[in-house]
Amino acid sequence: MFNRRIIIFLGLLVLLIGALWWFWNNPTGVSLQAGHDGISSGRYTQTLNGSWDRYSTLRQAWTTESEHAQGKNGQSLLTGGRPLTIPSSEAFSIGAKRFRVPGEWSSRTMLLTLSGVQGHVIVYLNGTTSPEKIGEFEGSGGSDVVEIPAKAFHYGEDNILIVGLSSSQEQRTMVLGSGWPELGRITGDIALEAVAETTFTAPQTSVSWNATTAQVVVKTDLWHHSFTPEGGPWTIYGVLSDGSAGVAEQTLVVQPQENADHQTVALTFAVPNARRWTLQDPFLYQVHITVTNSNGDIDDLAFPIGLRTMTFSSGKWVLNDQALSIKGEALTPEEEYKIRHTGQLDSWLKGERSKGINLIYFIGQSPDDLWLQAADRVGMGVWAELPIEAIPSSRLPQPGTIQKISSAKIMHPSLWAWTVGKGLDSDPAAQVYFRQAATEVQPDLAFAFKTKPSSITGLTAEQSLLVQGNKIQGTWGQVEAETPTVSAAAWKREPIVSGSWALLLIFLAWMNIRSVTWRYKEIGVSKPKRRLRKAWRWNGLFVLAREGLIGGLITSSLYRIPIHFSAWFVHLWPGIELLQAQSPWLIWGMLSMSGMLLRLLQIGVAAPHLPDAPHVMGVMYWLERRYYFSVLIALGWAALPWGMPIYIPLLGYLLLSCLLFPIRIHDIHRIGGRYLSLLWVPGIIAGILLIWGSLHYADGVYLWHILRP
Repeated sequence: MFNRRIIIFLGLLVLLIGALWWFWNNPTGVSLQAGHDGISSGRYTQTLNGSWDRYSTLRQAWTTESEHAQGKNGQSLLTGGRPLTIPSSEAFSIGAKRFRVPGEWSSRTMLLTLSGVQGHVIVYLNGTTSPEKIGEFEGSGGSDVVEIPAKAFHYGEDNILIVGLSSSQEQRTMVLGSGWPELGRITGDIALEAVAETTFTAPQTSVSWNATTAQVVVKTDLWHHSFTPEGGPWTIYGVLSDGSAGVAEQTLVVQPQENADHQTVALTFAVPNARRWTLQDPFLYQVHITVTNSNGDIDDLAFPIGLRTMTFSSGKWVLNDQALSIKGEALTPEEEYKIRHTGQLDSWLKGERSKGINLIYFIGQSPDDLWLQAADRVGMGVWAELPIEAIPSSRLPQPGTIQKISSAKIMHPSLWAWTVGKGLDSDPAAQVYFRQAATEVQPDLAFAFKTKPSSITGLTAEQSLLVQGNKIQGTWGQVEAETPTVSAAAWKREPIVSGSWALLLIFLAWMNIRSVTWRYKEIGVSKPKRRLRKAWRWNGLFVLAREGLIGGLITSSLYRIPIHFSAWFVHLWPGIELLQAQSPWLIWGMLSMSGMLLRLLQIGVAAPHLPDAPHVMGVMYWLERRYYFSVLIALGWAALPWGMPIYIPLLGYLLLSCLLFPIRIHDIHRIGGRYLSLLWVPGIIAGILLIWGSLHYADGVYLWHILRP
């Protein structure tokens, strides 16, 4: 009888886990349009945007895509992939795409550019083993380039590109962060370029003024792909034009350097009577730079540039020596995705300008080049963020990482300021980080967000902004975000479930009280009478209902965690957010059956050490009579819709369990056993939690400093 029930419980647990896996909901995203840093006529370019396939493992991706390349399309539902669009806001772990490369590209080096990557990336080409791994990097929203030898491609047939994404550094390093879920996003452009022996890297620009004359410095690296000096010397020519004629030009000759695959060059243009970029007149000059060598190889880049000055003085933002009164609007990633999905960025920005908005704040992200290009054209300021929020001081990034993110965007005159950190600690290490970060970002308008007035950032008082509900403000003006909608409970039918469960526990408790009282020695009865079997049935149902109560309280707590409690903090605990997207019924059932399994394991370990080595289920039923207080906890769960805090029934269960603990010990001693054997499984769980807590010591220190008055 008892064995049959154990099999039923285990079967239910397996069934629920399988159902949760089968119906697992990965929130879908929307396709996005993306911009480009510059345009080159000297490179052969093939975009890899558009339709991809999404998989759960590298092996599945390689096997299925190889079969597709051979014309085999008979994959099953389990082995086949799911359609994926890149760039998009959808998070994924494995993406694959098949493409062909023209034969005339075989004499050139290939550059794979991935923009807008959020997460850790491993890129494979035509395989998934170490020899086929062509690149690995940590994406932070900018552009990353992977060099691929031409011989790695199959010409005249399908090539298979596989991109593996895992959790971002921000997700792993934030307070109580983890590597789960192992997902990332690609919100920017993916392109393959066939280039000559020497190419330009993404340029950086700076502007200084002498009265009305602007001195423009364009700094870039020459990237030598052959790693040999024979291609030099190289002639660099640059011209800056106003759209109708060149207004400044410069020519440089760069000599080879031994063992140098990168050489930095800087072109300087003096522009007399320069036309400044302003909000009313967002004028853009055009820059075109070329590099040639003695073999006739050529590479070039063309990009727009706006000339302006941007400073922060006496608590005011000063554009071209004129103080601005900032009226800004903040965009969350979800809002930004919706707008970029339409591609109507210019018209949207013009609509915001008509409302008096002169700055757009991008929460939790570095804006795509498409946004910066549109803001350059329309005449709108942009305030961007570094991905640094809620991170303990011991895990703050190095300044070099910060410079890499910000320097790639500096050529855009619309980029005015950076937030270098949000909700960080006030200890000396965090203050040093803020001061270093403020000198690294370009432009050097750096701000920090704090969550309480007493926090110290290491920056000036004007640069340390206190989050005030849905807005931030200072003497310079204010930026307002849409107030996030935080629902009281995401489990919509929880009131019905909790009320019904409370009635069920009351009924089961009453039926147990009415049943015959039985003793420990009756567990081993080979042919129990009907009254004893009936009592066991009600005992077993009460055990199941109590575990369902515990599972329900944990499920309710999970769905009440306010992930988006503030518009300014949007990346907190993506694992919890992913769990909240699943069916609460399946999570409740899985937690309840897992509780039953742990209870069976606890008693199964202890039963051989009890008198007469009783059956596990019998001992569990016998001990259950000390848990009738669960009825009170169920009533507390049912009272949650009427305003009772979730921690009341949770703390109540813990408190009553502790108060009745001596009685449970007495029951075991009275039958001649020792309670220590029943503590082995809880002790192992407590030990695991203790080890986990010790590994997150820095998180505990951070939370103590942040939450204390």
